[in-house]
Amino acid sequence: MTYNMLAWLSDKTTPLSHVVQAFNQTPLPAGSVRASDCPFLVIDLELTGLNARQDHIVSLGWLPVRQHEIVLNEARHYLVQSPVSVGQSATFHGLHDKDFDQAQDLAEVLTELMQRYAGYIFVAHHCQLDNRFLAVASQRIFGKTAKFSFIDTLNIELYRMQKQGVVMKKDALRLHQCLQRHKLPQSGQHHALADAYSCALLLLSQLKHSHPEITLADLQLQSR
Repeated sequence: MTYNMLAWLSDKTTPLSHVVQAFNQTPLPAGSVRASDCPFLVIDLELTGLNARQDHIVSLGWLPVRQHEIVLNEARHYLVQSPVSVGQSATFHGLHDKDFDQAQDLAEVLTELMQRYAGYIFVAHHCQLDNRFLAVASQRIFGKTAKFSFIDTLNIELYRMQKQGVVMKKDALRLHQCLQRHKLPQSGQHHALADAYSCALLLLSQLKHSHPEITLADLQLQSR
């Protein structure tokens, strides 16, 4: 934990909810803004389960996309302290209790996320799960729910395939299959930052195959 973060936490005159309040009050790009001019933050979470009220975030990975470029020097990956054992969820994310000796406090990670990327449109593959966990975590930690604005590469891919009249096979919308369809490189590991990077590649490919003037509102419509 940095000195600045320690100083901030020790300042009892600053309610934790101010972090979320500032995030929520930062204007987002208008729907008429071209997607190429829109700042995106692609994020992926590793979880102990699928119930946001009972389960926990154990890892976060993110990287920004600006001007159709992945900003690799701002990529981040954090292991997060969990109040419970990861248990059988290790089967899915490959993380074990012994891996969390140097894990970060979720309050610190979410503070960095919201302070650095207020005003960004968040991106995830099957974003409903990520959005739900982030909202519950912010309410639990800061006493106020952060309002993340997400677009979903899974739903955008579904829109594309339906528009092309493609008959979808089982699991056709999983990230691995989407990458394969777009002839994109695939990571052999299930890792929050690796999956965020794969999702960013998919987003850029989806934008490349759209019309050049596609707007944020267009993406949001496709993402529903």
